[in-house]
Amino acid sequence: MDEEEDTSRRKFIRVATIGASAACGLFPIAAGIPSLLDPVKKSSDGGGKVAWSKVAPIASLPEDGSPAKFEVIQEKVVDAWTTYKDVPVGAVYLTRKGDEVVAFNLKCPHLGCAIDFRKQSNDYFCPCHNSSFALDGSVTTENSPSPRPMDTMETKVEKGDVWIRFQQFRPNIPEKIPLS
Repeated sequence: MDEEEDTSRRKFIRVATIGASAACGLFPIAAGIPSLLDPVKKSSDGGGKVAWSKVAPIASLPEDGSPAKFEVIQEKVVDAWTTYKDVPVGAVYLTRKGDEVVAFNLKCPHLGCAIDFRKQSNDYFCPCHNSSFALDGSVTTENSPSPRPMDTMETKVEKGDVWIRFQQFRPNIPEKIPLS
């Protein structure tokens, strides 16, 4: 009887040890799953929402509609688990007529080269492939490689400051499609 009792005791200890070990091994894995899925959850929650960025005081824009170039700095950029503060994300040309402000992305819709404003000819010009654009952003070059006008962004004026929803767009296609 001692032998039979000893065998069942060993069997019980073996099963209990394996069960406790499995529970101890699964607990950290189960606890880590939410943190692994956190960036996925965050990106799906805010899908497509572009933050407003303050660009400049409206008083700094010429009232005659002449373009002024400004760097766009986003107050907060979140990338997975890291949060960055005051990140330069691009540049825009702002034009003003009264209280109405239009924002043009500095990147050419053709291949993303930086567009210059030429004061002497009063137009925008892409030096990479010789595209030119009117002050309203429309293409003026015959046989232009740019497939669409300059990209505009949503603007608002609030408490004397110009705010925009800054975005980059897919280059070299006729449709204005935002990147990410």
